[in-house]
Amino acid sequence: MKTFAVIALSWILVAASLTAARRDHHGKQRHNPKRFNHTTPREASYGEIHLRADHYHRQLYGIYGADVWKYYVRNATLLLIRDQPPKRVGEPQGYYGCSRVPGNLDEIAQLNRAGVRWVGLVDRGDCMFYKKIQYAAELGAVGLLVRSKTDEIVLMSTIGNHIPSLMITKTVGDAIQRDIADIGNGKIKITVSRVLEEERKKLFLIH
Repeated sequence: MKTFAVIALSWILVAASLTAARRDHHGKQRHNPKRFNHTTPREASYGEIHLRADHYHRQLYGIYGADVWKYYVRNATLLLIRDQPPKRVGEPQGYYGCSRVPGNLDEIAQLNRAGVRWVGLVDRGDCMFYKKIQYAAELGAVGLLVRSKTDEIVLMSTIGNHIPSLMITKTVGDAIQRDIADIGNGKIKITVSRVLEEERKKLFLIH
């Protein structure tokens, strides 16, 4: 019996170590950016994103925030939220969405006045996830995409926010930003829907 108990305890410790190894320094469990697999936590919900414009269609996938309970956005406008211009010469333009007064506030106000439903696109960093979503919602967004700094993404803490919010990989986000540069900011339509559990293993985050 002692031998069996020792073996059982060893397997438990190994399993615990593997689980801990899959978590980043924020305590969030990491996700494989290439495919859905057994390392993905059960609580993760996956979103399918369709972007459309004239002679253009891009299909991609992301992961909803941990506390999201609204999943669907239909036929809204995608808008890259631009920060205020850099104060120092040579500094890159930021897209973090960590302010109630973004650099393209006039563009946002114009959409709101016209009754256009829009989804924001911002970068990870500079402030907490829930703050980005809060500011976007206050500005009038009906959803938010957050571009990761790498092709590894985490489950965002989105507590207290009530618009659909998803994290996408850097590769996907960069491709979208290039599309926006070619087609125009506010010229691409976006639809977001939740991926059913039985479908998620067939899907890839990068398309």
